[in-house]
Amino acid sequence: MNKIKIRYIIFIIILLILTFNEGNRTLIRRFFEQKKLNENIKNAKKQNKLIKERLYYLENEPSYLERMVRSELNVIAPGEVEYRF
Repeated sequence: MNKIKIRYIIFIIILLILTFNEGNRTLIRRFFEQKKLNENIKNAKKQNKLIKERLYYLENEPSYLERMVRSELNVIAPGEVEYRF
């Protein structure tokens, strides 16, 4: 019985030391910051890949370029009639 109480007291003391230790809190904060930054890097790489694909199609596919001009700049070809709903 006495050994169990001593173990609980030692466990609580270690837990308090880890909780209120500034170095440990800084380590945990930096871990979560690193996790967030890695996620940002992953999203940036995905966006970079999409932009590279778009650039490739803009340089090599005339129909893609025409479609982008039509959709983003609202350009119509001569002789076409635009209908808006």
